[in-house]
Amino acid sequence: MSLSSRNPKSHSSMAIRAIILISILCYISYYANAEETLSSSISKEEHLEIDEQLKQLNKSTVKTIQRDDGSIYDCVDFYKQPAFDHPLLKDHNYHHTMKPSSRPTKLNKNINENENKTNIEYEMVEIKGLGCPTGTVPVKRTTKEDLIRSKLFTKAFSSGVITPQTVEKQGLHHAVLQTKPGGKYNGGGVIMSLHGLATTIKPHYSVSHMTIKNGPDTIQVGWMVNPGLYGDSHTHAFIFSQAGGRSCFYTHCSGFVIVNTEIPLDQVYKLLSKRGEAVYVTQFFIYRDAINGNWWLEYGKDGTQIGFWPGRIFSSLNTGSNHVEWGGEAYTPPGQKPTRMGNGFRPRGDSRKDAFMDQITIIDESHKQVIAANTQKFIDNVHLYNVMDWGLKGSYGHVFSYGGPFISSF
Repeated sequence: MSLSSRNPKSHSSMAIRAIILISILCYISYYANAEETLSSSISKEEHLEIDEQLKQLNKSTVKTIQRDDGSIYDCVDFYKQPAFDHPLLKDHNYHHTMKPSSRPTKLNKNINENENKTNIEYEMVEIKGLGCPTGTVPVKRTTKEDLIRSKLFTKAFSSGVITPQTVEKQGLHHAVLQTKPGGKYNGGGVIMSLHGLATTIKPHYSVSHMTIKNGPDTIQVGWMVNPGLYGDSHTHAFIFSQAGGRSCFYTHCSGFVIVNTEIPLDQVYKLLSKRGEAVYVTQFFIYRDAINGNWWLEYGKDGTQIGFWPGRIFSSLNTGSNHVEWGGEAYTPPGQKPTRMGNGFRPRGDSRKDAFMDQITIIDESHKQVIAANTQKFIDNVHLYNVMDWGLKGSYGHVFSYGGPFISSF
């Protein structure tokens, strides 16, 4: 073969390499600029605040426990947990044996009943207890870098830096089932399938959640893959709240009062669903105490009480909610391949292949748990993501599946 006949292929190969290199450099440049922009938003005062927060967390440790996945948890004295740094909780009278003053009437249904035939089969993931001593609560061991990542991401998440959400542009996109306007609620419940999205890289992130809102106040629980927040691509349980101008993820900030000595809130899920194979799920239940307005979080099929958001920290949710939603959200920076939502595949109506949620319930005005029936779908980018509402499925209640983007083969 002559030299001239080889040149086109050689030039083509070099051109492809050049395009790939330019793309990589553009991405690195973009992320570096994004990091620099966010980092500059951390003031000197906030750095000092983070240093003090870290000092308090380490100072109040009673016992340290390391889990099999390498994560380290400190058993912190109940009265020295981060929740009580909130200015509205300085004069609290809470204690480590607290229980709800009132609890909603739950649905009389068992998710393991098989009298109604469906194609939904799964295993509930339970959490192995940490074993913190009585009077202490588990708080994940944290570095200053962890707290800075949390501060930066929370700022971006709550301020709109990671938007817009439009069809034409990448950004933060939602695919959810939500209550219709006009309702009043005192909580909600959900069972959600668990998935791994290990290919997610920062600043991309993906969330599967239940969200309860009223005005500017928000409570959110679920699982998340977020390298920018956690420093890894594992599937983490999370809580988020926005109250009185304060926003925060998990428990390293003021507001959420932990009462459970065993269950860590920001755990890594190790048992994850595999498409077409075993399906693993987790369960969350949130309700407002009818007596004092505190919002309680329960976890798992046995309804283990984890803790509560005091009603006094909210300006709107202290009287109840007007919006509940369940589903997914995914963030993609400009010019990047769309981030996977759910399990990363288009919903097909098959629980073995879809990311799904069942037992979708709300707590009504009379503080009774009922099936969420008056709902509607909201998808802000139907070209990438979707929601498939299955309706009622026997003892599994209201079921739907969600996910995307629509670029994978089936």
